[in-house]
Amino acid sequence: MHRLRTACAAAPLALLMACGGGADDPSRVCTMIGSSAGIGVSVEPPLATQAVTVRTSVCWDGVCVDDQSALTPGRVAVDQGCDGDGPDSSCGAVMRSDGTMVSFVEVPELPLEQVEVTTVVQRRDGTELRRDVARVTPQATYPNGRKCGRGGNQAELSIR
Repeated sequence: MHRLRTACAAAPLALLMACGGGADDPSRVCTMIGSSAGIGVSVEPPLATQAVTVRTSVCWDGVCVDDQSALTPGRVAVDQGCDGDGPDSSCGAVMRSDGTMVSFVEVPELPLEQVEVTTVVQRRDGTELRRDVARVTPQATYPNGRKCGRGGNQAELSIR
């Protein structure tokens, strides 16, 4: 009976470990991390100083997905260097504002074909700061690498 319990306990673990590796690389571990489908929006300076929200309409094949989202300050990583070259050395970075305002608009069914994106950047009082229409072609994302399967389709827009 002890062997049966051990086998029953080991089977799910073996299955889990088998699912974690890449198809042709047994040492490759695929995590459960994913990536959402949608459009990244970056409002560049000097518009960014007045931008608070962005309304979007993403359209393709007669389907439109409308959304409104808050903009948050964009950031970049600034390298702080390393304390050595050895395997036990540590490196650092700090995040600093880059003057942009950014948002990510989720569009779950975003296709891998050209879409039309209308953006309306708004001020704090709700008035329109800038309206743009752009055509973009989303790309597939692979958050764990190509051997671990696709994530959501994404595109990026920069509003100047």
